[in-house]
Amino acid sequence: MKIVIIALTPLAFGTLFLTVFSSGDETLPTATCVTVTAHIERVLATIRTLESGGDYTARARGATASGAYQFLDSTWDGYGGYRHASDAPPAVQDAKASALVSDILQQHDDDVSTIPVIWYIGHLPDAGSVEWDRVPAPEAGNRLTPREYQTRWMAEYERQQAPAPSTTSTTAVDEVVAPGGCSGVGIDALAGGWSLPGPRALIDADPSVLSAPHHDYPAWDWIIPMNTPIYAVRGGRVVSIKSWPHNWWTSGCGTNGGEACSTCGVGVIIEDEQGVRWTYCHGTNVTVALDATIEAGNQIMWSGNTGRSGTPHLHFEIRVDGEQRCPQSLLSRLYTSAAPGEPVSLTSTGCWF
Repeated sequence: MKIVIIALTPLAFGTLFLTVFSSGDETLPTATCVTVTAHIERVLATIRTLESGGDYTARARGATASGAYQFLDSTWDGYGGYRHASDAPPAVQDAKASALVSDILQQHDDDVSTIPVIWYIGHLPDAGSVEWDRVPAPEAGNRLTPREYQTRWMAEYERQQAPAPSTTSTTAVDEVVAPGGCSGVGIDALAGGWSLPGPRALIDADPSVLSAPHHDYPAWDWIIPMNTPIYAVRGGRVVSIKSWPHNWWTSGCGTNGGEACSTCGVGVIIEDEQGVRWTYCHGTNVTVALDATIEAGNQIMWSGNTGRSGTPHLHFEIRVDGEQRCPQSLLSRLYTSAAPGEPVSLTSTGCWF
């Protein structure tokens, strides 16, 4: 039986538009591991299974719902520049769903059981409400009450277990690592000691992301699913680890923030041999230790939605002598296997609006 999402009402979802800011250099207590909704991938797998059978191109009959998560067009709202969710590549659909799931969990004390109800009818009824046992909009094809759908959803969630570690693994590259955990597995570096900041397959889906301008200063934002592995573009020494595991907007930080609020959230700053600083922000966990020496391609964290972030993404900065430089051309050259050049040659204009 096909379940059609009726609506997703605001629930403070207005904070999920891409309004992302990060200076990345404030001093915070250091940590090597913090946990933020590490079960997001399991939640997303459950939604995909029940809503579309995992079909990212699915279209609902008689409704505007589409994609793997069956977003209504009104909820999708042109996300990522796509009119319908089914028009967007999987990575973009996953990012939108991750943002909504994260927001639900943060508003409901990390209670997973609230997700299916809100996903189904757009809100969480009061405990004694008759809505729990009333089929919503049966004319749209719905046959389950919110309580029945919640029961079915939670049963599927229990079945969505993390993969068991491999018993034949002999090398680190084959190691099975749980997304969002404290450990990670790197990738082979590119020629000259460089690396892409995340899985190439996500860039292959839309290479134009590499040239996307930042919103108000030289930097780069990459919208990617929660708990995507993030790799060091350049090797060096870990000089700072950011450890604020909360979201700026849902923590009431306001325009100027509070004493405990961090724009970067969970992140890593690496200084290379030339003194260039490479900043990565908005993760869920870091996978390196303070003062460690790492190489390009080593995994340094998992992406997330912490700090001053409006949706799950990576915020990336390059600073030469303290000045922010535009990373876009360097990343584009790495993607096409061209020599990236030295960071000192990067411009500080033309990559933001």
